[in-house]
Amino acid sequence: MTDCRKQLTFSFHPCKPVVADFQGGLITSDAGLLPIRELDQRLGWTARMAQILADNRQAGKVRHEILSILRQRLFGLIAGYEDANDHTRLRHDPLLKAVAGGDLAEALASQPTLSRFENVVTPRQVAELNRLLIEQFIQRNRKRRLKRITLDIDPTDDPCYGRQQLALFNGFYGQHMYLPALVFERGSGMLLGIRLRGGNVPAAHRVVQLLKPIIRRLREQWPEIEILIRADAGFATPKFYRFCEANSLEYLIGIPASGPLKERTKWVLDRLTERFERDRRACRWRGGFGHQAKTWQQPRRILYKVEVNEQGTNRRFVITNCRGVPRDLWPVYDDRGTAETFIDDLKNGLSMDRLSCTRFVANAFRLLLAGAAYNLLRAFRAALAGTELETASIETIRSRLIKIGARVRWTARRIWVHLSSAFPLREVLRAVLRAIRAIPPPEPA
Repeated sequence: MTDCRKQLTFSFHPCKPVVADFQGGLITSDAGLLPIRELDQRLGWTARMAQILADNRQAGKVRHEILSILRQRLFGLIAGYEDANDHTRLRHDPLLKAVAGGDLAEALASQPTLSRFENVVTPRQVAELNRLLIEQFIQRNRKRRLKRITLDIDPTDDPCYGRQQLALFNGFYGQHMYLPALVFERGSGMLLGIRLRGGNVPAAHRVVQLLKPIIRRLREQWPEIEILIRADAGFATPKFYRFCEANSLEYLIGIPASGPLKERTKWVLDRLTERFERDRRACRWRGGFGHQAKTWQQPRRILYKVEVNEQGTNRRFVITNCRGVPRDLWPVYDDRGTAETFIDDLKNGLSMDRLSCTRFVANAFRLLLAGAAYNLLRAFRAALAGTELETASIETIRSRLIKIGARVRWTARRIWVHLSSAFPLREVLRAVLRAIRAIPPPEPA
């Protein structure tokens, strides 16, 4: 007898009722994970992560290897399943089984197993995983003679709604939260470092400790490389200036509009205001001067930009040790806003802010999982060069190229994934697979 509760009946068709059921067999909605898994195989990134995550379980009771669990969690995140709870049913998905490398006849790890996996990671392992991010960038650019790169540092708010450790109240954002710090490389958009921090710390808290291994590793790989640091006014601290200067780093850092800085630029504001009132045309002035605050041991260069238009007046300041005229340096600093699109991909595309574990270290590991998934997708987007998706966001890539329905079956020799005959981006899939296969395998460690 047919169980009607397992059927969905639709009456819109003029001739016959349309009936849907859940008996289609081994069908997946994420067949687009296949080329990303192939890319990971070429790069070896999740395998290196798994080597860091030591397995202390009793061997006789282990059903799922660490590498399989890691891939299940990571590729689930890429497919848009940000929580371990999603794997209650997802663990039976035939495509995810193939991607994770598990036994196709057995289910993948359950939600409790995934939660235990996240909570046994140690602070030392989190630190080692963090250092893998810069290694991923170096691996992708090892054969290039990089002469200059730009690092963008930014904090972002991560609201917390439970009882997570160090989920503290931040007066600026007006909420209980974490305040992660992120370091991006501007050219590739790759994430080079990430640190989870308590919600009430200043923006510049422990950012020097985050940057030190990144700078050291970049200089080891490219000894003559020039490095530019860009950051907003939250990082305008003497300690950060001294770190940049001691390590021969150029910097462009926003600085709050203090009284002395406003006084030095009052004449510009008055002149532009008078011009605007006379001509009713928006006007702008960019300049610079030397300045030494009371807490500084030496004078430093300040760039300023004054604007007057129909919306009112605006004065902005940047502290820098870069050479060049203000007219050329301001566009370089303003380009820092591109990092917001990288953060948007992390937060909206990969649910970076889904840090719902109780333990702080477990949430730091979750944050790194999102970072690893982000870098893998940045590498995947690079393989999309020349296609219609070469500039697509993570959400667009997921909706158009990952969320592909397919029927899965396996035989004695092969795992078959039957895609729709009407799939419109089949040429894109072929092109990206050719690009991935051209990537050289990683060098031995």
